[in-house]
Amino acid sequence: MTYPPQPGHGHWDVPPPPGRPTAVRGGRITAGIGIALGAHLLTISVLLLGLLLQDPDLAGEVGLPVMLIGQAVVFLACLTVGIILTARQDGGVGIGLLIGWAVGVVAAPVVGFGVCVWAISRSGL
Repeated sequence: MTYPPQPGHGHWDVPPPPGRPTAVRGGRITAGIGIALGAHLLTISVLLLGLLLQDPDLAGEVGLPVMLIGQAVVFLACLTVGIILTARQDGGVGIGLLIGWAVGVVAAPVVGFGVCVWAISRSGL
């Protein structure tokens, strides 16, 4: 069948992709992972700052809501941008964003537990 279909043929074939798919590269995946992990760290930085300064108002009243809203934004951004870039065959950044978000979700509670233990041991409780 010829492309595009001629009138009267009754169906439409899927056109070939516009170019060669971009190869997935390890460096681009690593960059995506770094971006997602950096976003995770950015969202918890206000909470960590409040704990480091031993300011319960900054940590509890400001830091916790900022962290929770920030994590929701990071989730939506990584999921949306990761899927779009992967569908456009970007070469790995989209896959890296998805991997980095998942790793950050697993690592964030571990880091948070460590920070809480450190804060409690520092306060003398």
